[in-house]
Amino acid sequence: MRHASSPFLLLVVCSFLLAAKIMIAQVAISTGLKPFQLAILGNVGAAMVLLIFARATGQAILWERQHLTLYLVLGIISFAVPTVVTYMVVDPVGPAYVSSLYALSPVLTMTLAAIFGLEGLTARRTFGITLGFVGMVALIQQKIAGINFSAVFWVLLGLTVPLAAASGNIIRTAFWPSGASPLSFATATLLISSVLLALVGPLIESPATWSISGEGQVFWLVVLIGVSALSYLLNYTFQKIAGPVMFSQIGYWGTGFGVILAAMLFGDVLRATSLIGVVAIIAGGLLANRTATKDTNSIKVPSR
Repeated sequence: MRHASSPFLLLVVCSFLLAAKIMIAQVAISTGLKPFQLAILGNVGAAMVLLIFARATGQAILWERQHLTLYLVLGIISFAVPTVVTYMVVDPVGPAYVSSLYALSPVLTMTLAAIFGLEGLTARRTFGITLGFVGMVALIQQKIAGINFSAVFWVLLGLTVPLAAASGNIIRTAFWPSGASPLSFATATLLISSVLLALVGPLIESPATWSISGEGQVFWLVVLIGVSALSYLLNYTFQKIAGPVMFSQIGYWGTGFGVILAAMLFGDVLRATSLIGVVAIIAGGLLANRTATKDTNSIKVPSR
């Protein structure tokens, strides 16, 4: 943690923001806001904040055809597919299954990065990611018992969620627009993704049930927008300097922070297995980061 752009420091901050977003969304939904309504308004609001920031700092957003294609692909893979599939499988399989899916994202990202030659598979990094996976399983092991694995089709369909997340990690690194800053790339991708969410949202949740009334709903919506905007900006900054494998560990660390915040804010019980899981995730992150820090400047990006 030598300076503000340290990959490990960004991993911690980005993961905490991910957990904070989940906690804030939980509170916002408790005030009467609908889940998909919150997702759409939160993303649109965050995109507008980033757009204003980009304009104010003179960072141009690239809108050529190839860039639009990239933003659209990322919007479908990283936002539309995981969101829609999550809503489809949560009932037949159970919410515990959905929360466990992201444990596979770092493992899949590491595998894809090696296959496409973006990052090498070192023993230290592999062990670190694996240790983080074990920690993640320890955190969610009680929830795993509630998963309905007899719904084979829905279980298999759910696997597209971590695969899509891993694919998005790889695509952002391999096809990062030349000359694009993290802010401009995050803004453009989030704008397109918000449009896609707005298109598929009514198919899952009727807009007729949407409403915003009361200072509480407005307050938590504004808080979510602000935290989301900061989260997306730092996420893209993190991925640019650390690469897809290190970035993918946000899923592990975010879960760890989520367990801790839920205990602090909502009275959830921290069991021994949860604490062991958190320790394993931290240790795995430290091991993987030692390799990532050395190799940050050697991340291979295919010519396009």
